[in-house]
Amino acid sequence: MMKRILPIIGLTAVAVVFALSQITVDGNPSEWTGTPPTDVNTWKYSAGTAGGLNEWIWKDAEGDERTDFASPDTRVDILEVRIASDANNLYFLIKMKDIDVTSGDGAPMVQISIDRNRTAGYGNVWLAGYPETQVNVNAAWEYLVTTRFATEHNNLRIFPSGTITGTAIISADNDVIEGAIPWSAIGGSPNNYTLRLTFSSYRAWPYFGSEGEEDDYDNAWDIGGDPNPSDALDVVTTAGGNTWNEVSDGVIDYYVDIQFLNDQTLPVQAVSLVAITGNSKVTLVWETGSEFNNAGFEIYRKAQDETDFKYIAGYQTNPELKGLGTSSHGKRYTYTDENVKGGATYVYKIYAVDFNGNRQEFGSITANVVAEIPNKYVLYQNYPNPFNPGTEIRFDLPKSGNVKLEIFNSLGEKVAVLYDGFMEAGYGKVVRWNANGFPSGVYYYRLTADGFVDVKKMVLMK
Repeated sequence: MMKRILPIIGLTAVAVVFALSQITVDGNPSEWTGTPPTDVNTWKYSAGTAGGLNEWIWKDAEGDERTDFASPDTRVDILEVRIASDANNLYFLIKMKDIDVTSGDGAPMVQISIDRNRTAGYGNVWLAGYPETQVNVNAAWEYLVTTRFATEHNNLRIFPSGTITGTAIISADNDVIEGAIPWSAIGGSPNNYTLRLTFSSYRAWPYFGSEGEEDDYDNAWDIGGDPNPSDALDVVTTAGGNTWNEVSDGVIDYYVDIQFLNDQTLPVQAVSLVAITGNSKVTLVWETGSEFNNAGFEIYRKAQDETDFKYIAGYQTNPELKGLGTSSHGKRYTYTDENVKGGATYVYKIYAVDFNGNRQEFGSITANVVAEIPNKYVLYQNYPNPFNPGTEIRFDLPKSGNVKLEIFNSLGEKVAVLYDGFMEAGYGKVVRWNANGFPSGVYYYRLTADGFVDVKKMVLMK
């Protein structure tokens, strides 16, 4: 199955402009200052600070690496992937769980495939170093980048040409692999262009040729078996569980599309995300500057005393949440959550969903619902009226206390008690009456609360 994730920005307003600064490739991740996503197996776009570059950040599930050679195999267990760019280079930072070998036999090897034209079957699918692993035909690559730590080189090899270029540093102190890929080695700077990428990690063994560095190759440790299984030990994928679930057929199906503009990555660009509270409801307002492959948004919520987020709305059933697809202009979106309690605190998460159903966290925001109190008792006319068989009775309470709502027939006989108990103060209290089993005719409903009494007439018409 083809799997793609929709690149989308976080809640911070970001202007994607030409970057004059650059990242120093030294194995120190301090310049990578973007905020990672909170959920595993998702991407997030985040504004960097120290390096001056904006970052795409993937948060990988910890402990999902294969354990064919060690259990756990922490040197190849990917925890994060970060991507950034400037006018000269495409930068990457890959954080592992625990890098204990930095060179020679068994050193980690990372492969990044780059599909520039995103045309199915156009390009290569096999990865380098004999890993018995392919990418999905929809991500067939024109360029493949591999690290070379097993042969003790701090640079990169670019396939299919075999060119040696760029810089790559591995750090056991920081458990990262950091690199810079010159745009000139992978088809040029893709201004306003989309690249399709895959990421995978391996243990490598060195092949030292007789012609010097150009003849040195890092190859993947062979897991063996019949038929030969994939040698990929961890990959970036949304497939849950162990990496074997993704590569058991020898194919990395997952890939990510990232658009670049003015030499930096361009997501669906956001301008703002705001939560407005009032009248015992929360209105979320967010604005995009541009959108890429955006089917729409889904909204999740949890109360302060809850552990898990729950789905409350989505573009599938709310037309106002449908995205623009791919558009150079943006849109202002709003959603009002009326199912909230006054005085409560809620955390909302907004996700963007691409046209293949992949979800990406857009951002989160906290809203404190103001418990607005009316200044007088009000009993409203029921709705609908006439009704059959159900109707709603609304009222406002300026004080918390005991409330009684009763139903009488046209003879003044009490026929039902809809509510009799304590109720918090607030606007728009609602009690529903289902009049199944009652005959047609005129009825009266009476609200009693702290000395307040009011009666209104309604008609049941069957």
